[in-house]
Amino acid sequence: MQLNETQQLAVDHIEGPLLVLAGAGSGKTRIVTQRIVRLLDIGVPASEILALTFTNKAADEMRYRIKKSSNQNVLTCTFHALSAKILRESIHEIGFQNNFTIYDEEDSRNLIKSCFKILGKKDEKSSVRSIKQAISQAKNELQKPSDLKDPAFFSQEFTLLKEVYTLYQQKLKEYNALDFDDLLFLCVHLLRNSEKARDHYQKRWNFVLIDEYQDTNTAQYVLTRLLVDKHENLFVVGDPDQSIYSWRGANISNILNFEEDFPGAKVVKLEQNYRSSNHILSAANSLIKQNKSRYEKNLWSALGDGEKVQINICENEHEEAQFVMNTIMDHEMKQVSLDHMVIFYRTNSQSRVFEDFLLKERIPYIIIGGISFYQRREIKDMLALLRMAITDTDFISFARTINLPKRGIGPTTLGKLRDLAEKTLLPICQVCKKLIDNKGMYEGVKLSAKQLAGITEYFGVIQQIKTNVQMGKTLKEILKEAIESSKYLQHLKEDKETFDDRKSNLDELISKAAEWQVERDSSSLVLFLEELSLKSSTDDHYKMNECVKLMTLHNGKGLEFDVTFIVGLEEDLLPHINSKDDAESLEEERRLCYVGMTRAKKNLYMTGSKYRLIWGTPRMMHPSRFLDEIDSNHINWPDQEYTFDDPNLEFSVGMLVFHKDFGKGVVKKSYSTSLGITYDVFFHDLHTTKSLVGKFAKLKLV
Repeated sequence: MQLNETQQLAVDHIEGPLLVLAGAGSGKTRIVTQRIVRLLDIGVPASEILALTFTNKAADEMRYRIKKSSNQNVLTCTFHALSAKILRESIHEIGFQNNFTIYDEEDSRNLIKSCFKILGKKDEKSSVRSIKQAISQAKNELQKPSDLKDPAFFSQEFTLLKEVYTLYQQKLKEYNALDFDDLLFLCVHLLRNSEKARDHYQKRWNFVLIDEYQDTNTAQYVLTRLLVDKHENLFVVGDPDQSIYSWRGANISNILNFEEDFPGAKVVKLEQNYRSSNHILSAANSLIKQNKSRYEKNLWSALGDGEKVQINICENEHEEAQFVMNTIMDHEMKQVSLDHMVIFYRTNSQSRVFEDFLLKERIPYIIIGGISFYQRREIKDMLALLRMAITDTDFISFARTINLPKRGIGPTTLGKLRDLAEKTLLPICQVCKKLIDNKGMYEGVKLSAKQLAGITEYFGVIQQIKTNVQMGKTLKEILKEAIESSKYLQHLKEDKETFDDRKSNLDELISKAAEWQVERDSSSLVLFLEELSLKSSTDDHYKMNECVKLMTLHNGKGLEFDVTFIVGLEEDLLPHINSKDDAESLEEERRLCYVGMTRAKKNLYMTGSKYRLIWGTPRMMHPSRFLDEIDSNHINWPDQEYTFDDPNLEFSVGMLVFHKDFGKGVVKKSYSTSLGITYDVFFHDLHTTKSLVGKFAKLKLV
């Protein structure tokens, strides 16, 4: 497909900063790829080009397209993978070892728990989680423990945060490990503090391209500025209207202030959409125009007007779900694949009623956003075991694997071993070898015969893995023999219910190792483990037969579907109740709705309920303000428009009502009589049911 005029303008830009405002469905990934091919065509060496994305999947796709178009390899990776590469080469410049281990979320959490114990603090799950989140946020804002001056915590919690954060960083360095946030944090620290490293990497990549620039956080923004400071050959693609990840640290100001950051920067707007029909786009345009923090642009399509957006306000959430089911089945009868249909909702809890109805109608479905393959217990166990073969300082991996299978090394003994490592300034593996060599006794620590035998066996397994690596065996062989020699399958058999699934996952990991070695033409265990540590939980989804997709609006970014449902269009749901009193949050909720709308290719349905059960109690809901903000020329309302403040509103079974004499009650039955609509209402305080004529009773909804 040929590039349109504005796409070509972006691709032909060579030197200096350029911002490509790429609307939804405007072919932005293709633009980045074509611009790289253009640079290669005019003689820019592939080694001088750097392309950054936010997911491994996007990086792989871009790398493949570039290779296919130019037969050249350009460094295309995520910000975190780039940082890992830079640190692997140059972290010694700031006093760290280059053979560091990368900890994932669970490893980091375990280390924080360990810090709690060392500090004599209670490691309650909620405290560990909140401290981990606060440390992550601090690192993404490039704050060291000493920089934390304006806490969002009470003084006691703030003191705990500083103590844990300080000790946590000390332990990471002691174990020669970095957590995920350290990759960006320390990379920025390196480039800021080492002129040698900064100069090297600024000269290394003379052309930098970034996709989804609106999603960058403070650390990614500063890293970008450091890399392009000399040449400013920065090509960024993004859309402020799709900035929906502030809760992850994304800062919309990074893209909105691009022209201030880079005076003289050019801006190109990609407004032609290749995904949706015009009624859908015009409806979405009219909604997002209500936001102030944006660049003005209007999406349009050459695909025709198409169907108007269908809005349907149902009596309750069950009727809403039934409407969605009926519509799905109608489209299926018209030969639309279930794979091309999606139900979007604001919060995960909204999925339950739709799941119930999908099961009832026997419509296959999948919830996107489940547990990643690389987060499954058995996968993490084996990767931790392999890590022990390339480092002797990683206490977290040691603690995770020493009892797989059980070897009698409980929390108390682990604590003693950790303390002994600190006391003797020896890595944990060397401490254990000292104990083995001295028959279970070393520096006041004594192991039982069972514990000594267990540790001896464990290090026999580790040594075998090391030997296999040194012999140059394939990754597949190394992994397969590690599973066998560690007797890990016997450990999994202790849970017969899950054994088959977990064994299948290990088989899949072995296949992954084999594929990785062929694709990368490398048998490096270090690089293999590093890449898997960087795997995003959103990069791999379950694969199954044709099925409807269910997901939150946040998970829908970058996807497209022929038939799209956005459900729960009610105040306090979308927009979410937490955004009501904050203008910036409300704008992000509107962007979230806009992102959902622009996923639709042919049919878009936006639904809501007149009332729904909240904490088991019927609650009257008000239509989302976003529905009122959509241009009425592009929407179809149902035949009956619902007015939520109508004094003659009819009540449904299950609604909680109030009568000024009888108090609160629940509607049990609704029927017509000669006097009009009549309700049987059970009143809690009276312990009785009364039949009341609606027009006289003047019931009010609670």
